[in-house]
Amino acid sequence: MLERVSNSRRRRLAVLLAAGASAFPPRTAHAADTPTDADRALPCRPTVSCTADLAPPGTLEAEVGAFYSRLGDDQKLWAYPFLVKQTFTKLLQVQVGSNGYTVVHAGASSARHVDNLVFGPKLHLVDQGSILPSLALTAQASVPAFASGNDAVFLTAHASKDVGPLHADWNVGADLWWGDGDASAQPFTAFALSAAPLQPFGVALEAYAFGDAQPYASRDGGFRGAITMSPRSWLVFDFGADVGWFPSTHAHSLFVGMSVVPIVFWHEQGSP
Repeated sequence: MLERVSNSRRRRLAVLLAAGASAFPPRTAHAADTPTDADRALPCRPTVSCTADLAPPGTLEAEVGAFYSRLGDDQKLWAYPFLVKQTFTKLLQVQVGSNGYTVVHAGASSARHVDNLVFGPKLHLVDQGSILPSLALTAQASVPAFASGNDAVFLTAHASKDVGPLHADWNVGADLWWGDGDASAQPFTAFALSAAPLQPFGVALEAYAFGDAQPYASRDGGFRGAITMSPRSWLVFDFGADVGWFPSTHAHSLFVGMSVVPIVFWHEQGSP
């Protein structure tokens, strides 16, 4: 964590988000309101892969959680990630998130920090058809939340498809890291299958893998399983675990989370 982030960069982030909101004025039929059963949350969690689909324009989604992981060398990690997603049009969503407050225990010592802030657009390119899947692209910048850290850019291609009772999400991409004059690329892929055999409960299974990008990020990968509960279409709870393929860097993890639509700022003409 070497590169220092200036206050001007944080101001540029605020300006970017404000400009994005003003560039796509809502075609409203209704004023801002609390969600109804016609509104739906489309969470990225609890899987590593994220759906290619977007919530309807005007929808604000928030995801929060807690994450425990057993790392290599008897290290233990706690993190409290969050993700906020605002859909502006059927094409564009803007996302802001972070792994949040993070604690790493190594024996009797511990290190604490607030992880990088990640932000950027998600572009929904194609709706799924009878054969072709939904397609989307995400480009996110990662900057240190406070004084120091490494910059990064995360590029992801998303494909999603409903096949009978199953929903499939496949992501491929690369994380590009740099700092102190050095750069490294970390390719990754993740494939998840989910279903809701007994409403309001659902299940998800996923395999994922990340390449090695030393000194910024270690190789990682594993197999993840989760149970979800959605008492409302706009509210989803999840909990689960994964087992790492590389115990020297990641042995296993446990996680819980929630995805919610707290408010719908506008509905397009013809929407409820």
